[in-house]
Amino acid sequence: MDWTVVTDWLLQHGTRILILLLVGVGLWFTLRKFLPPLVRRTVARTRGKESKAGMEKRTKTLVGIFMEAGKISIGIIIIFMILSELDIPIGPALAGLGVVGVAVGFGAQWLIRDLIAGIFILMENQYRVGDVIRIAGVAGGGEEVSLRKTMLRDLDGIVHNIPNGEIRVASNFTRHWSRAHLNISVAYKEDLDRVMTIIRK
Repeated sequence: MDWTVVTDWLLQHGTRILILLLVGVGLWFTLRKFLPPLVRRTVARTRGKESKAGMEKRTKTLVGIFMEAGKISIGIIIIFMILSELDIPIGPALAGLGVVGVAVGFGAQWLIRDLIAGIFILMENQYRVGDVIRIAGVAGGGEEVSLRKTMLRDLDGIVHNIPNGEIRVASNFTRHWSRAHLNISVAYKEDLDRVMTIIRK
């Protein structure tokens, strides 16, 4: 075996591939460092009636989604650049993906519907991670919100994964303010004015 050929290939292509991988890792860490503060400042400028806790929930939700999208984008770009470095033609691969995409598209209508619904949920700020909500007949705390699905945990501790396309009505119990209903027993002999004063305190 001619080790010179292997050594030359590693020196020429291996080094470039290693550099591409390091660039991908660097982009990922840069995204992790600068994206959360950027989203936090953007959310702060559009505060409106939103409370500080509400802004934190929205920031957490948006950061999670943007980080996931950024990770996928960086991975795809680096993979294609490595394929190009290995002299593997990208054009036919992209064309093949296009054909496969058309074939799969007919079966992915539900996925597209979920993604579009997720975009509107985020744009309209209907609910965030940490909110108590009721969607698709299920009530609980929002544990994860993505473009495709919403994850809820109900009072029994059961986790429900609900596709965003299944959501017709979203009820948010913790948006801006909430109300607690309490049943308080009062004896007939008590002074109601005094009772109301004590309850308000």
